[in-house]
Amino acid sequence: MKKGKNILIIVTFLFYILFILIGTIIVKDRDYSDNENRVLKQYPDASAENIVSGQYMKDFEDYMADQIILKDDYVKLHNDMVRMSGQKFEHGIFFGKDGYIIQDYVYDEEVLGQNIKFINQFKEEYKNVDITMLVIPTAAYILKDKLPANCPVDDQGQALKFVHDNLDKDIRIADVTEELQKAKDEYIFYKTDHHWTEYGAYLGYKCLAEKLGLKVHDRSEYSYKNAGKEFFGTLYSKAPNHFAEGDTVTIFMHDGGEYNVEYLDEGWSENSLFHVSNLSIKDKYTVYLDGNHALIRITSNAPDKEPIIVVKDSYAHSLLPYLADNYGDIYVVDLRYYHDSVSMLMEEKEIKKVILINNIDFLTTEKYYKMFY
Repeated sequence: MKKGKNILIIVTFLFYILFILIGTIIVKDRDYSDNENRVLKQYPDASAENIVSGQYMKDFEDYMADQIILKDDYVKLHNDMVRMSGQKFEHGIFFGKDGYIIQDYVYDEEVLGQNIKFINQFKEEYKNVDITMLVIPTAAYILKDKLPANCPVDDQGQALKFVHDNLDKDIRIADVTEELQKAKDEYIFYKTDHHWTEYGAYLGYKCLAEKLGLKVHDRSEYSYKNAGKEFFGTLYSKAPNHFAEGDTVTIFMHDGGEYNVEYLDEGWSENSLFHVSNLSIKDKYTVYLDGNHALIRITSNAPDKEPIIVVKDSYAHSLLPYLADNYGDIYVVDLRYYHDSVSMLMEEKEIKKVILINNIDFLTTEKYYKMFY
């Protein structure tokens, strides 16, 4: 009986190996992995030189690792087992309560201090330029009750206090922390992505508009459309699993609003604040202003036609459609990709108002504001 059982195990194992091998050969190779957000290895060059040098076998192993059949399902199964074992942290993310995947936060005062120093130096040089900064805490701070018990996440409150204590006193600070904390039981952060939702962004817009003395457009002035629960964001991609619930992306339109977005870094434009074709791809958050770009220009039929500059990270993408109903000419700069001089752009366009929109993790991750000039 035992011998027959062993033979069955061996035959099953061989059949499994054969299935994997034949399936990987038959199924068409993939060029790109949405989950991993990268180009996959293709079949290597089987030249005599590569075979003799051993490069062919190395490339072939990488190719098989990328193209193995059902790879995404194996990864999900592994992560399912990790979660069922009780592990709550992997690849820089926490598996939180109620289906939330929350990005870790590490406080780096040296990096934050440098970014604040660069901003202050800019203000010192351009005393007559009006600067307002919207500072945004992330889910790791606002949704603390969703985190696993006793998880070692640095306190963003310390970072927010540093900003308030050290930012030039002539720069307005719009801190949306309190508004987000009041709404923490609402859908203000995605469960599978590190960004805030449209509603979270609206709270940020409201806070910023009030600080700037602008008319705050009420939500009743907009038409909203949900794109369905099919968005699995960047945090899900770090540990894909079968437990995750898809997020909902919301697009909206102000009644009577007219808009044009020029993607100046790529030389194209469209008469919409939403690149709706991106609802069909994995990263549906890029429906807002087509994701990351070095420099874009948003024009609208808003009454204030004086140009302004917004220096931002990707949290601003879902907020800017609201701000475009207050300002009719907005230049949007992303310091991660814009390598020209912001001050030269400001002088060329005769801009007297600058708005900084950043989440606190952006400010404490890298010295992006060294590119401010």
